[in-house]
Amino acid sequence: MPPKPNVISKKRLDAIEPIENLISEFPSLSVRKIASAVGVSTKIVQTILSDDLHLKPYKLQNWHRLETHDYEKRLDFANWCIGLGPYFKNWLICSDEAYFYLTLPLNKQNNREWLDSRPWEGIETPLHDEKVLVWCGMSEERIYGPYYFETSVNQHNYLSMLKLFYEKHRKVKEYKNYYFQQDGATPHTANAVQTWLTGKFGDKFLPKHKWPPRSPDLNPCDYFLWGYLKGRVYSPLPKTLDDLKTNIEREIKNINKKTLKTVFENFEKRCNLVVSAEGGHIEEK
Repeated sequence: MPPKPNVISKKRLDAIEPIENLISEFPSLSVRKIASAVGVSTKIVQTILSDDLHLKPYKLQNWHRLETHDYEKRLDFANWCIGLGPYFKNWLICSDEAYFYLTLPLNKQNNREWLDSRPWEGIETPLHDEKVLVWCGMSEERIYGPYYFETSVNQHNYLSMLKLFYEKHRKVKEYKNYYFQQDGATPHTANAVQTWLTGKFGDKFLPKHKWPPRSPDLNPCDYFLWGYLKGRVYSPLPKTLDDLKTNIEREIKNINKKTLKTVFENFEKRCNLVVSAEGGHIEEK
């Protein structure tokens, strides 16, 4: 008995060109809609997209909306950093705050079950989850912190925290060579804070007009540290805020100098990318 003709292969071959034309015009079209439009199975569509057209399903990045004046500020900052020379990144301290919640954040994409009817069960989450606000500073050599804010941040408790940080920083060899960065959050830009930091770092303090707004892609705390920590501090799951703090401190200690060096090499690359983008958004590396 002769073998059956390879109908699937014929369908796949005939569908390559129409799928390529369709996806070039509508790149966000779902596999199901492509299959319906071309008249083939979703399996064939997936095979053509990956094996024949060599495409991958990338998610669009979430970016802060840049205001008109942000482009110039981002470009000026990147050019300023590059102009300080290749060793600037070795003497930079970047800082930021982030909230850490006691309950493990849910990934809705993973909370699925294949069933024949809608399940009654659900996942309980607290209406008002306990949280702690964490401040850290980062350089190529070390991480300063964590420092915790038990209440909302204002210029007074922020300045008190900075004084603790600076006492630790003063013990670092050649501490006067370091630049200090912070973003434009209201407690950071208070006159008392700006004056104190200028007194300690002099012209190596990046004042409020220097740091470009809406630029987490230029702060190592944003593009590395917070995501790295939040991916690790929930193992084991903390039961109390003290447990959570213990986990945070453990994971910070586990970050080695090689990793920090790589993070700040990435900072230098990002400055060059901002220049190439004329101050616009840059591709995450």
